Amino acid sequence: MRRLPPLRALKVFEAVARHSSVTAAAEELCVSHGAVSQQIRILEEYFGRSLFRRSGRGIEPTLEASAYLADVRACLDRLAIASEQLARRRPGRILKINATPSFAMRWLIPQTSSFQLANPSIELRLSTSPTDEIDQLGEPFDFIIRRDVMRRSDHSCGKIADDVSTALVSPMLLEKHSINAPRDLLAVPLLHLKSRPDAWRGWLGASGVVIGETVAGPYFDHFFLSLQAAINGLGAAVGPFALIQDDLASGRLVAPFPERTLVGPGFHVLYRTAMKDRAGRLFLDWLLAQAGR
Repeated sequence: MRRLPPLRALKVFEAVARHSSVTAAAEELCVSHGAVSQQIRILEEYFGRSLFRRSGRGIEPTLEASAYLADVRACLDRLAIASEQLARRRPGRILKINATPSFAMRWLIPQTSSFQLANPSIELRLSTSPTDEIDQLGEPFDFIIRRDVMRRSDHSCGKIADDVSTALVSPMLLEKHSINAPRDLLAVPLLHLKSRPDAWRGWLGASGVVIGETVAGPYFDHFFLSLQAAINGLGAAVGPFALIQDDLASGRLVAPFPERTLVGPGFHVLYRTAMKDRAGRLFLDWLLAQAGR
């Protein structure tokens, strides 16, 4: 075991040396003059020598004590920095969130930066799952986000984003094909989503276009894959405005018929009704507030 002098005595020693005064050191440390003198005596007994001598401006460390003082200050500074860093690493509340990959990538991750900046002590731990069968998730989550209303005992469900979809194409595709009416989209490859195989049928039907039993075109496991294919000019996709705002704003995609829409139940979050902890309520309030934007 290391044999070290008392930390309290070292702090007093440094303060007295800096002020050249026992009285000033006592005021800084909010202790009595006698308490400071006692700590100096403890340190002098520890080393078996005097550490201060009288001078014209008060008291000052001896030559040996001055050399020791430089090391004491460096150690106290390092200890203060290390303590502050450890305090900053104090674990905060961890909120576990599960969402579908496309929603996490296209909406949740871009949106939550504002929440994290305002609440740095709350860690959002996000995982994704493509299944809508929430009872098959292998672990408990504070929040589950899906493209539909969810039901579970002792839980509530709230809408966080509208699900209003429209047809999407790239500028490249528009240059190659004359698309003046919804029916004209049948002349280009239609990109399908396996989890929503009837999306094109629904959108075309709502636009007054009658089609056969099958709608040709490639199928994708995730919406973000079909979206990327549309951006690259491989065909036309159907997607919700909530997940494509950046693509429309940047011109990567065009909605040729934005007034023609397919409306779904909306993107929802499932959470425990009796949630009481502050971190959970803060995040929930933030999530639900997004629905009004």
